[in-house]
Amino acid sequence: MTSQPIRVFLVDDNVLHSESVAAVLGTDNDFRVVGLSRTVSEARPLISKSTPDIIVVELHMSGQGGLDLLRDLPGLSVRSRAIATAEEETREEIVEAMRLGAKGFVLKQTGPELFMKCLRKVYEGEIWLDGRFAEAVLHAFGTLQPETKGDGKNELSAREMEVIALVVQGYKNRDIAQKLFISEKTVKNHLSAIFNKLGVADRLELTLYVFEKRIFSPNME
Repeated sequence: MTSQPIRVFLVDDNVLHSESVAAVLGTDNDFRVVGLSRTVSEARPLISKSTPDIIVVELHMSGQGGLDLLRDLPGLSVRSRAIATAEEETREEIVEAMRLGAKGFVLKQTGPELFMKCLRKVYEGEIWLDGRFAEAVLHAFGTLQPETKGDGKNELSAREMEVIALVVQGYKNRDIAQKLFISEKTVKNHLSAIFNKLGVADRLELTLYVFEKRIFSPNME
């Protein structure tokens, strides 16, 4: 996929899991694991030295957790993009992780093929949410209308809601255009209108908005 392998750093106090992930990534030439750490304090200097492309960090660790590392990451490695992981999802923690700069969240139970797809998508600059969240958002968007900021602007149209649902799943403008059978220029126009109506600046803020407004099906609470 790339001329150089994607450099991955794993931070997890579950050594068996991180070594298993490293072994899986080692079977694909697109990836190279450049470090494994069991603690945040151990990870910090190693990340600064190795400057990986992707950091996969467990949110729930003994001592300092993944959120602590995400807070420090901009000062450790400007080039690195982070993906948060955990055995089970907690909406508030995922929102906070993304606020702190994480570009995605993936459950530890995710299969190898989907996990590697997540790494590739984040490396390419996209946002990745575990499939259960994307499904919940799509389900909710079928029946719910996101709130506006109460500034008198028009509510979102049905087409704009479709665009939002695809953005939250990590699709780029070109892919959205293909799925909705519209031009990329039309997608850009829709996004501009959405950002204006909801008072957000970019795709990440839009994703956070969806989470914070609790646009989820009941089984995701």
